[in-house]
Amino acid sequence: MNLPNRKVGWMLALVLIPPLAVALPEDRNQPIQLEANRGQIDQKTGVSTYEGNVVISQGSMRLNADVATIHVKDGGFQRMEATGNPVNLRYRPTTDKPEIIGVSQRVEYDVASAKVIMSGNARLTQGQDTFTGDRVEYDLKSDVVRARGAGNNGRIQFTIQPRAQDAAPARKP
Repeated sequence: MNLPNRKVGWMLALVLIPPLAVALPEDRNQPIQLEANRGQIDQKTGVSTYEGNVVISQGSMRLNADVATIHVKDGGFQRMEATGNPVNLRYRPTTDKPEIIGVSQRVEYDVASAKVIMSGNARLTQGQDTFTGDRVEYDLKSDVVRARGAGNNGRIQFTIQPRAQDAAPARKP
């Protein structure tokens, strides 16, 4: 079904799209907003596609993409894929952690596994720590980041900054 009326697609998106990540507790109570230049929902397959400057936000979470495809089954959100040049993802997981910023050519989010998979020149930054590779996977349940390079010789890079420590008092001889 083509959506000539953005308002209908927008309202359906608010019902169908859950948060893309475990975010600030108050984020889960915020409305989900989706904007795009055009959208299409196929109610038989449960697949909706949004194109053109796609922006999905909820509280501190924000995703920008060229195209976002959302899969719904039995009235429940299953997964989302977003592509772009690049896709940008930002969110704050908890109040005591810095904001997470992700950039890649593709982002996939699977509800059942609670994983965000970024691929194609993927870069995930939290504070001063950076993870880069062809594929960066963030497991939201276990708070684990995994990365891999492209092909057999592909390399990944982790840059983890030392944490500030309180200076120990100098000992007197």
